[in-house]
Amino acid sequence: MSENSTISCYDNHTRLYDTYQFAVVPGYREMLDLVAEAAARYLPQQPKILDLGCGTGNASMSILREMPTASILLLDGSEKMVCAAKDKLSHSNPGAILGSRVADLTKENWAEELDREGYDCIVSTLVLEHLPFDRYKAVIRECFRLLKPGGWLFSSEGYSEEGSDMQAWFFQEMEKRRLKLDPRLSDFVAQLRNEKEVHYYTTKAKKMEWWEHAGFLHVNVTWQYLCLALMVGKKEI
Repeated sequence: MSENSTISCYDNHTRLYDTYQFAVVPGYREMLDLVAEAAARYLPQQPKILDLGCGTGNASMSILREMPTASILLLDGSEKMVCAAKDKLSHSNPGAILGSRVADLTKENWAEELDREGYDCIVSTLVLEHLPFDRYKAVIRECFRLLKPGGWLFSSEGYSEEGSDMQAWFFQEMEKRRLKLDPRLSDFVAQLRNEKEVHYYTTKAKKMEWWEHAGFLHVNVTWQYLCLALMVGKKEI
């Protein structure tokens, strides 16, 4: 994420984010459901979670529906997104918010002031794909350090596989869905994302390798829809 591109992109359409995301992104709702199911399966009963790139809080909301006893720290590069997430959670699960932080993952100091006692889980949905690969690997290493022994990293991201048309198919499906929306909304968001949003795609195998080099065990892809996948990894107890 760059404060002059991807972060400002999301700053500029925070109000429209949920409408666009749920209507246009293939598999988005299913992805959130799987994140929540993974949390319910792998985490303790009262988990402490860092929502890394929280957006408007959709992943946190899904987890809290499955695990209302969870406590969540919200972090995003966009201050408007953090405020939207806090507002959403404060209406449904006010006691679940541990705190919030605005931090740019492209900066070395993004994890300053986070609780060094650790988290049971770090969840990240459609965020880490915006990082250049050197920053991606650095953030994964920092996530490993922030987790408690036995803690989990869940990350849903877009991937590209050599010789596969899954990514092209995914974006074609997005465009078909987008054209069904009010053009005053969809054209604005689509143009904004096209101009400002930056992605860095590689294979699932390469990212699994980076996770393992950071120290994660049991790294697996637990769900995939075309080029979108949910990867999980565990820090050894």
